[in-house]
Amino acid sequence: MTFKVLIADDETMPRQVLKEYLPWQQLSVGQVLLASDGQEALELAKIHRPDIIISDIKMPRKNGLELAAEVRSFLPGCQFLFLSGYSDKEYLKGAIRLKAACYVEKPLDLDEITQALQSVTGDLRRQAAADPAYVFFRGGQPQDDVPLNTSEFHCPPEVLSRLDGAISRGDRAEAERQLQALYRQIRACEGTSPDYIRHLYRKVIFLFLHAAQKKNIQPLLRQSDQLLYTEAGKPTLEQLWQTIGQTAQTFFCAEEEPDIPAKVEGYLEKNYTNSALTVQEIADNLGFSYTYLCSAYKKSCGKTVNQRLTELRLEKAQELLLTTGQKLYEIAHAVGYADGKYFVKVFTRETGLSPKQFRGRRSYDP
Repeated sequence: MTFKVLIADDETMPRQVLKEYLPWQQLSVGQVLLASDGQEALELAKIHRPDIIISDIKMPRKNGLELAAEVRSFLPGCQFLFLSGYSDKEYLKGAIRLKAACYVEKPLDLDEITQALQSVTGDLRRQAAADPAYVFFRGGQPQDDVPLNTSEFHCPPEVLSRLDGAISRGDRAEAERQLQALYRQIRACEGTSPDYIRHLYRKVIFLFLHAAQKKNIQPLLRQSDQLLYTEAGKPTLEQLWQTIGQTAQTFFCAEEEPDIPAKVEGYLEKNYTNSALTVQEIADNLGFSYTYLCSAYKKSCGKTVNQRLTELRLEKAQELLLTTGQKLYEIAHAVGYADGKYFVKVFTRETGLSPKQFRGRRSYDP
């Protein structure tokens, strides 16, 4: 068994040293790829699908932790070894959360990295030999030697019929309740064939797609091949059910799409003064996924959420410029800009006038 390794570092010397002086053949590594930053590494990972990524923590365009989070979304088994010249506890915490195989400080210790790679390749070999049923139900080989139970699950036709009714009525709470109940029953029956459960997964997805076709919910229909073929190959039951949950969210949120602009506008009106406001925060608080909110809002309004936020802040700034004698930095803070200079730059770019010039068009009457 041979492995692919991707080395990501924005400094040339560490990349070359690792490529030329580590005992790759001894480590059963057949291919070593190099990337000069996190974004290039992500693109190479999508193409070559490496087993191990050795990555610097601090890199331009995308740092090592951001790279790891994105790669794990499509290569959940990829192992990461992080390199850093900084004794930064926050980065170390991030590496721990991402279950990194190792965290090595620069300057590089080739023996330490070699030992880490020996451990990682050993783990990868053991995972490759894992019982498929354990992988499916528990995510890997048992740690406590507790065997899988032999109970088998068979889905009664009326279960799917009731679920179909809830989906068709747009009853989100009931549909989610039934899906959770179905998941609990399946999880308790570890003697069930994973192939049977994958077939059941596709039946559930078909229910959502059939309802989406009737209601012309395009965001879901565009994902049909991905959901039925690619996502059905997920290695674990938990991942399959996460996909079903995301499908349900896309379906039910799409039915509420006409309300999205109003909901976003209301949230922006209440929170535009917060200089740390992000679209992710807006999506989380409104109960939508980030991707869906951005897509649905732009489809309805012809602009992005961030563009509307900037527009609203400048509208409020213009009111204050014309009706108060506040200083520019005070107005900047009042409309959600922590940096007064950046506020002036954005205002001038968007209106064609500096705040001072805009205020000069109408004198302040105390």
